[in-house]
Amino acid sequence: MYKLLIADDEKKIREGLALLFPWSQFDIEVVGQCSNGQEVIEFLEDNEVDIVLSDIVMPKMTGIEVSKYIHENRLSVKVVLLSAFREFEYAQESLRYQVKDYVVKPTKYEELVRVFTRLKQELDEQTQAALDMHIPEESSIVDRIKRYIEEHYATACLDSIADELKMNVFYISRVFKRKTGMNIFPYLTQVRMSKACEYLQLPDIKIYEVCSLVGYTEPRSFSRAFKKQFAVTPKEFRASFGLG
Repeated sequence: MYKLLIADDEKKIREGLALLFPWSQFDIEVVGQCSNGQEVIEFLEDNEVDIVLSDIVMPKMTGIEVSKYIHENRLSVKVVLLSAFREFEYAQESLRYQVKDYVVKPTKYEELVRVFTRLKQELDEQTQAALDMHIPEESSIVDRIKRYIEEHYATACLDSIADELKMNVFYISRVFKRKTGMNIFPYLTQVRMSKACEYLQLPDIKIYEVCSLVGYTEPRSFSRAFKKQFAVTPKEFRASFGLG
């Protein structure tokens, strides 16, 4: 079953989408619901998701910003945007982040059938392509993924790992999850946070420099990930070593 995350700040809409549409007919399982874009990012950091169906206008972070995050981190997640807004600039901006489709509310049943029939076909083709490949021992694949991340944690992403292994992104994600119990992206985050701890203990390196060294472009995202991992901010962590 492909895993779908639904995001909409209106509870009735997201619950209606989750419960009233026959997702199982498309081999899709709804694995979560979020009320804003920030919740989507946090869910993606810890859970395996194949598709995000997201409203555009939401509190804290918009659907466009979620799409940008997925695109910039090269996650193997397909995005369908849902909105009552028909303005062309929304659809135009979403194309920059390779959004798969754009559905206008109130959503018609036939439109959802069209969109998710096509998405299922695309996912099926990716899965079959992975199965048709000559696949090495899965433990070896996981070891190679971990080694690559250890050596390239600042620039690593799903696409670069797949390129290194010369394998399908969809396949290596499944293998890693099956063998380790976690997704590649959270593992990459763990490695980055571990490296960040090492850098933060060096007095001559600024926090914003540590942020860049471990692969983050925005200090806020780095600080949030660090606090989630260690329950303290980078500044608090550094202070515990008597460093300013």
